[in-house]
Amino acid sequence: MQKILSLLFFLFLVYTQAQAQKLFFGFGHVVYAQPSGKALSTQYAGGVGGEIGAGIKIINKTYATGTLGYTYFFDKANLAQQPGDLHYVPVRLGIRQGLLPMNILFAHADFGTASVKNKLTDGTRFTGSVGVGAKLTTFDLSLDYEFFGRKKTDPAGANSWIGFKAGFRLGL
Repeated sequence: MQKILSLLFFLFLVYTQAQAQKLFFGFGHVVYAQPSGKALSTQYAGGVGGEIGAGIKIINKTYATGTLGYTYFFDKANLAQQPGDLHYVPVRLGIRQGLLPMNILFAHADFGTASVKNKLTDGTRFTGSVGVGAKLTTFDLSLDYEFFGRKKTDPAGANSWIGFKAGFRLGL
């Protein structure tokens, strides 16, 4: 019994210390994607999806982050060569910098790889996201510029979009 009480006390101390220092956070967002590059805006009407991730404090207001997401882009029906709906699954690592007292505003940049698939292409691409956001208690809002790299067989133009994200952030 004494070992259990000692373990519970230790866990309580670790939790309160982490809570006071804000060492870790996790998040989940829903995403609306508005194509902005020539290639995506010509072929796709928009996209919806979500992402989950976590961050760990590395110094002061700077956090290392990891994100896993999924976005589904809707094919425009009026194209002669139908590429089909696009499935985009990114895995990214990055940095999130808190701004202002209590990190109410933040900026982030993250990069990694993504699985990209429609009727014409299927493979992995370099991907990235940069953006700014606001934290309102446990609620996050952000505006991001996102992209994935092109292959020689892709139409000319950038594979990019503006992402509108909203969700929850829970931290220790």
